Amino acid sequence: MSRNGRVLKPPRTAGPSVVRRRFATLLGKRRTLEILPLLTQVHAAYRGLKRSAKAIRGRGANVFTQWVGDPDALGSAVLLTAILRKLGAEEVRILTGSLGHPQNRNLVARCGIKLLDPNKDRLRRGLHCMVDTSPPLGMLATTGVQLVKDYFFVADHHADPAEVEENCQARGVRRVRLPFVGLNVGSTSAFMAVLAELFDVLEELSPAERAAAALGIYTDTSALLHGATPLDFKMFEVLTRTEETQDILDELRDYRVPPEWNAYRAAAFRNQEVTGAVRVAPVGYVRDAHRDVIAEIATELLRVEQTSIAIVIGVTARGVEVSVRADSRLLGADQERIVRVIDYLLEAAFPGVSGFRHDRRPPHRVEGGACGPLTKEQRSEWGLDDGSARVGANGPILAYCQEQARQLVAALRDLELLQPAEMDGLLRDARQRGDGGR
Repeated sequence: MSRNGRVLKPPRTAGPSVVRRRFATLLGKRRTLEILPLLTQVHAAYRGLKRSAKAIRGRGANVFTQWVGDPDALGSAVLLTAILRKLGAEEVRILTGSLGHPQNRNLVARCGIKLLDPNKDRLRRGLHCMVDTSPPLGMLATTGVQLVKDYFFVADHHADPAEVEENCQARGVRRVRLPFVGLNVGSTSAFMAVLAELFDVLEELSPAERAAAALGIYTDTSALLHGATPLDFKMFEVLTRTEETQDILDELRDYRVPPEWNAYRAAAFRNQEVTGAVRVAPVGYVRDAHRDVIAEIATELLRVEQTSIAIVIGVTARGVEVSVRADSRLLGADQERIVRVIDYLLEAAFPGVSGFRHDRRPPHRVEGGACGPLTKEQRSEWGLDDGSARVGANGPILAYCQEQARQLVAALRDLELLQPAEMDGLLRDARQRGDGGR
């Protein structure tokens, strides 16, 4: 642990005039001033990595993403890999447990990204880095990854630095040498792209690698429509300047989904429970290769009129997974309370392992998720370990998800009794709505 008792010791930063001069040519004076605090972090990351060149040269490095890699994490990992190699790293490994979305599989195949197992294939003496998620390993988005005590570089736009500090201290993390957590940017890829530009490596990347980084920005900002900052817009423009990169990006955006996804959606909408402005949908068993459909269904449910919270529950090989999407614009003036409600809900469902995986800005729109373990008896009975589990319209797995859905609604009702002001506008008796609850 650092001398001042903190794991995430803030990096040294340069003065405003130094930062303005460094970025004005690339971003323009007005845009630089708009995002000066963020660019100060970029500049600190640049100086920190430059000063660490001797520690990097000739060494290996591990770049951990979430257990289930997504475009922003993979694009960020590609950029960090290029930076570390520029600084003399001998070998850099991108460590991702699995891919749960067809677009992500297309990305890895089309861009030639080599992914390795976070536990078996890590370099034991390598510098440990994380992108688009924060330490400690082994919890939240990295459940199943073996813990390490020391981290070299972390860049993440999702997490709350105070929560990361608390979790690191609780899990015995000694140090994070260069922590850049809670970045005020729509995607980690945008932060890593401008950092790569400072190291003059963007032009050295292949069109496919630039497309991977651009897709990271595109997906995490919902096509630059939600949560995008001036830096996201600018770096997306810089990354996609060539026609070849644009063509590859178009290929990656135009993905197809397997036919089974329609079965998952049908089960979710058929079995959903609606109480007031809350929709809870049990899906049943979801194959590991399709697990991102859980989050996509939650997004679709949130688009239904008069919905403030959409929750989808499924069982995968990893355990029972919940994805939450919420929009507080129906709640009146105090929109921030939606964050407190989701925090309470996830903690009630998965004590100790729940939490937000995504940015909470703007405050009216939040996303969260959690994954909890199943018992050995459940895994054996349902065939999760031997591959015999099946997607179906009924059966014990769906029944389990339905019971979890009822428990989540009960947790919301408990919160309504304990703190009625928090739940105002979320739960109402179905008779008052006159729609029979559907």
